[in-house]
Amino acid sequence: MDASTAQTQDRLRTRRIAATLPIYLATIFLSAFLLFGIQPMFAKMVLPRLGGSPGVWSVAMVFFQAVLLLGYAYAHWIVAHLSLRRAALVHLGLMVAVLILSLPIHIAPGFERAPHEGEVLWLIGLFAASVGLPFFAVAANGPLLQAWFSRTGHSHAADPYFLYAASNVGSFLALITYPFMVEPLLPLAIQAKAWAWSFGFLFAGIAACAGLAIGAGRADLPAAANAPSGISVSHAQRAGWIGLAFVPSGLLVAVTAHISTDVAAAPLLWVLPLALFLLTFVIVFQRRPVLRHRWMLHLQLMLAVGFLIAIVLKPTIGWGLMLALHLGLFFATAMVAHGELVKRRPDAVHLTEFYLWMSFGGVLGGLFSGLLAPVLFNSVLEYELLVVAGLFCRPGITSIRLPKWVGMGLAVAAAGLFVAVVAKEQQRTDQIRSFFGLYRISETEDGTFRRLSHGTTVHGVQRIRNDDGSPATGRPEALSYYFTGGAIADGIEAVRRTHGGALRQVAAVGVGTGSLACQIRPGETWSFYEIDTRVITIATDPARFSFISQCAPGVPFIVGDARLTLGDAAPASLDVIVVDAFSSDAVPVHLLTREALALYLAKLAPGGALLFHISNRNMDLAPVVAATAHELGLTTWVRGTQQTAELTRENKYSPQVAMVARSPSDLRFGPGEPWKAEDPTRTKPWRDDYADIIGAIWRRVTR
Repeated sequence: MDASTAQTQDRLRTRRIAATLPIYLATIFLSAFLLFGIQPMFAKMVLPRLGGSPGVWSVAMVFFQAVLLLGYAYAHWIVAHLSLRRAALVHLGLMVAVLILSLPIHIAPGFERAPHEGEVLWLIGLFAASVGLPFFAVAANGPLLQAWFSRTGHSHAADPYFLYAASNVGSFLALITYPFMVEPLLPLAIQAKAWAWSFGFLFAGIAACAGLAIGAGRADLPAAANAPSGISVSHAQRAGWIGLAFVPSGLLVAVTAHISTDVAAAPLLWVLPLALFLLTFVIVFQRRPVLRHRWMLHLQLMLAVGFLIAIVLKPTIGWGLMLALHLGLFFATAMVAHGELVKRRPDAVHLTEFYLWMSFGGVLGGLFSGLLAPVLFNSVLEYELLVVAGLFCRPGITSIRLPKWVGMGLAVAAAGLFVAVVAKEQQRTDQIRSFFGLYRISETEDGTFRRLSHGTTVHGVQRIRNDDGSPATGRPEALSYYFTGGAIADGIEAVRRTHGGALRQVAAVGVGTGSLACQIRPGETWSFYEIDTRVITIATDPARFSFISQCAPGVPFIVGDARLTLGDAAPASLDVIVVDAFSSDAVPVHLLTREALALYLAKLAPGGALLFHISNRNMDLAPVVAATAHELGLTTWVRGTQQTAELTRENKYSPQVAMVARSPSDLRFGPGEPWKAEDPTRTKPWRDDYADIIGAIWRRVTR
């Protein structure tokens, strides 16, 4: 080789090394952005199939964690067993298959309507058929590209873990930009096409990364053969990785379900905890973390004390501060667990194995909170258990070394205690848990009233004893939001007046305790639409609530999401559609969109009206209903809350209600009823692919 050729090769090598880090960083960033951008996008597509339930996102997180594990296992296998050149061909071939078979992202045929039972398995099948292959292909890129980078000859190649921080920056930005930029500006169809085009650019980036690594030489040997032997990994180390990944992953699902139940099942509330989860990885995998580990240890203890006070004393501090407490404790606990995880990472030769076991722990945590806990517990006990488990991730506890017999004894005792707790939970009758939430049946302190609560919101009340303590008998009085003289009852009466005092057919979306059944008049045909069979079981059990059995024993129940089941109703057949399907204080957004109102309108008879129960502690929904209805040429009247001390004593809750009709003549409000025409220009209409949750919250805060 002459000097000129050697100089040329040196220049090419220098250029290759200089280009390596920017190309790898850009590709890893794009891969992570797509990996976490697909999650809220597709979950939003799925939400209308299952009533906007927060459980959709819980199952989605479990599914994505499981496929992430499969992606990491695939990356580990091809790095360990295939030469770099063959591994690159296999992975690029997989991406070509994704481009041909799965893009753009869409809901797979055969999943148009959810079953009445087995929602979890149906959802997993839906996710697998629709996005399983593209998510799997992208999930493998993180550890795969880091392993390839370790073979490039770059000065940082010996410790490629810093690329994981770059990966999580991309994931974090994908989650943050989705609710603030992507969701409000781009329809779902455009989002899916943009994802497909970005996947094409990712393909080019993966090919470039493979070429840079192959150009460093020895590309025909497996990665394991090119790496130094390092120190072998023990079973105890693997168990530690699994445990430290299990706790924050399980806590992620639990805290997300908790906060989305009481605000809204929407991407904004989903991505906040997940973004914080990823932010912890960004921080702890830095060479010099901006938040020191000892700070997080102190913060975790402080917030854990605040959490205990909130559970025991239940102070009234507002949902904003409670949200900050829950998210703060989650962030601090994840920082502690992930910080300990990073301290225990192996050298680069075991990189893909480390990510594999870490992902396995994450899947176990997600399975526990998302799938097992709702079956094992009749309360949200997993949340408290995981907060306690987070304290066991602290270094002062994990570094304790016990004799083997002591450790086994403690493990047996913990398992026995867990079984006892599960058995006790299974015997509870005051709480019922389903895919759609937690229902609590309780009595007032004086034993006069029985209540049904979902999350933090009362969904129905019945008097069970008279003031003198004797049992209440006979036809029950509709209480809570449905009392005679309240906005819901008066709204129905306003339509009755235009139909000569009686309605023909009425659809009531949402059952609760069945209180609304006691507003049915003789000769009227009502149907109740309910997505959760557990709610129907509660409402039709006379030992719990007797509204249905006493007021409308033969009323039909139509099970399923109202957007789908109402589609089976005859056109122009319904005089009134009552939409009262909120869970806790969460809003099934898809029941308030333009597409939903268009469906209702098609089923509404001439002179009919829509009634929306929009009481909400966190959001101002009246402008949403008015703006969306106005786009369809409809007019909206709103009656606000008028709660008094006397109504409170009687367990009657004055609701906020919106009435929507084609013409003012379709409604005849009674004298003195405070209904007001709502301004439709205060906000933008909601659509299936657009919902301004932040604006609705802001209007409530500033009102």
